[in-house]
Amino acid sequence: MARRRTHVLVTSVIGVLGLALLALLGLRLLTDSVLRQLTDGTLEGADYWTSDPRILSAGLGFDGIIGLPDLDEQTVRDAGGSWYGGLRCSDGEDPTDQNRTSAATTATIERAYVGGADVDHDDGLPVVFSWPVATETVDPTDFAFTLNTGETVFAHAAGMNPNWEDDERNTVVLFGDLGNRLPSADPDAVFPVRLEIVADDTPLVLVGPGGREVSAVGLTWTTDSSPYDAGPVLVGAKLNRVGSAPVGEGGVDLLERAGAMPNDEFALYGGGDFRLRVLTSGGFSPDGVTGLRPDEFEEFFRLRGRGPGGDTVVLDQVGVDYRLAGGTLRVVGLADLGRREAEYDDCYQEDRDNYIDIILDGDEAAARSIEAVEIPALPGGYRAFYNPGGPGPEPFPGVRYTAPGPPDVQPVTLALDDPMRVTRARAANGPAGRILGLAAATLAVVLAVAVYWRRGWTRPRPERPPARTDRPPRAPRGA
Repeated sequence: MARRRTHVLVTSVIGVLGLALLALLGLRLLTDSVLRQLTDGTLEGADYWTSDPRILSAGLGFDGIIGLPDLDEQTVRDAGGSWYGGLRCSDGEDPTDQNRTSAATTATIERAYVGGADVDHDDGLPVVFSWPVATETVDPTDFAFTLNTGETVFAHAAGMNPNWEDDERNTVVLFGDLGNRLPSADPDAVFPVRLEIVADDTPLVLVGPGGREVSAVGLTWTTDSSPYDAGPVLVGAKLNRVGSAPVGEGGVDLLERAGAMPNDEFALYGGGDFRLRVLTSGGFSPDGVTGLRPDEFEEFFRLRGRGPGGDTVVLDQVGVDYRLAGGTLRVVGLADLGRREAEYDDCYQEDRDNYIDIILDGDEAAARSIEAVEIPALPGGYRAFYNPGGPGPEPFPGVRYTAPGPPDVQPVTLALDDPMRVTRARAANGPAGRILGLAAATLAVVLAVAVYWRRGWTRPRPERPPARTDRPPRAPRGA
């Protein structure tokens, strides 16, 4: 009987542990699904921007608004963020918190960044590489920042969001205690002046032409300015054919359903002939809070091309056929922002990443005449871009926000003959994959123990010897 009770007790404990582990595994599958897909190493038609691996930009983005306990007006104000309290959506729906502010909670960051649980009123810093990264190798310990004070620091968290689509993944976003809001000329200013990629347990890997994988360890980048001097700029521009279908769009299931997808040229315009993708040093926003809209090309951009006589032709309007050397070309609109809508307003939800697509229709020879993308940022004519630390439509008084971006011209790389893209299969050893592997191994051990106990209980028992019948009768007590 004692053996049976022991077996029942042990079996019950194993059952409870197994169910608990299965529940935990299921919860991790749900909550870690974003991080798991962000760190699976997948690339599909991802752009590389130069023939050699390099860091294109790595300046401080903004200060103190990432990793808040909640998103409400007072919490955001206390952190030095901006809150669009007067926002009204034209469709009658209530604005989301993400429509009102670019600040983010710790809970949000934890789901999509390695080390995200440690983020608390952190600064943001995007690192833009010329080649896409093998995302399973991304960790905060890859990035050693030297501050203008001489101190070397590491970020708390690193991840691919919002540059998460399989055809993107050039930009790693880091959060940590990386600086303050003073302009670089102020003697009390603190900001990173140097980045070096350093070796850790999983050294950062970049993927380039032909799928060649190289270690990023040893790459460096330097600056002498802060985002409170000047805002984001262009660091790349590449012209590709559109083709017959989008390539590499999406790649993270939950993020695809978040509201900004599909946002490619087919979803917005039914296609196009050419895609001029620009790569930016930071998230581009009209004010730091609201999203850029597909119909705002004329407010922010213009293109420069070579005319039939060798003169410069400026393409600054949508829907106009411009005559260039070799034919005509027309700007259709912007893509890789958010969904197509009947009416765009300040509630427009876009992906807020470091990529903007300018869609073009026309002759190939004319497309080959495109030479540069320009952000004029001219007062009274063109608007400037801000990163997510900008003032928004309703800045709080007395708060220092990031500066607007300067006028900028970026030469265009023609990728019509060689698309300069790379595809890579999923890796199995990312951070989230290691967590799931450990959970699966633990579950296997529990099941193995359960099987052992089950077999031990059902194994045939040796027969007891028959009771003796030749014993004399026992004398009565007290006799």
